[in-house]
Amino acid sequence: MAVLKDLIAFDVMAQYVANRSQKVGSYLACAVLTLLLLIDTSPVEAIASGGAVALLFTVAFQVGAIRRRKIAQRLTDAGYRAVRDEQGSQRFLRPGQHLPGDTNLFAA
Repeated sequence: MAVLKDLIAFDVMAQYVANRSQKVGSYLACAVLTLLLLIDTSPVEAIASGGAVALLFTVAFQVGAIRRRKIAQRLTDAGYRAVRDEQGSQRFLRPGQHLPGDTNLFAA
């Protein structure tokens, strides 16, 4: 039951993995926030606020990556095999299972 829960969690977390464009957008938003606050408030408050939001994004991205890596390790330890599907996403297959359309059933 725990392996099934890990498999579902890994697939759900794939939707929220920060790719390069999400990271660029997040840090760009921090820069825009800092610029907007520079216009309205003191420079110290603006830089501190922008830095705090950037730190929050960095920690959130790292926590998500570490959590997904731990789940992937547990699935690998349980005998599941990591593969890439046709969209390039990482998936896990049960032992003996193959991707749809894989014609070589005897490949290991």
